[in-house]
Amino acid sequence: ENSLMLRLRELDEKKAATARSNGEADPANDDRIEVNAGGTIIVAKRSTLTQLKGTRMEALFSGRWDKKLQRDNHGRIFLDVNPIGFRAIVDYLNEMAISSEDD
Repeated sequence: ENSLMLRLRELDEKKAATARSNGEADPANDDRIEVNAGGTIIVAKRSTLTQLKGTRMEALFSGRWDKKLQRDNHGRIFLDVNPIGFRAIVDYLNEMAISSEDD
């Protein structure tokens, strides 16, 4: 058990070091993120985009990789994706964020 705790601590330290070198170490959940999704600008709160922990969306928009993400000419994150599909994902995540668990 001690070796697992030590390994977890080492991984957390590595994660923090990666965040410092590749992005923001402590980004705010209420940050507004502007994404150029295939030419369409989509704006969402960081907390909306990262609410599903352990997903690629959470990793991409967590802030840990901000310095490594491709940007457009206006400094927005650029994703070469279908804008309609990406908008649908963001809308779904937003709905999850504002809905109660009873809905």
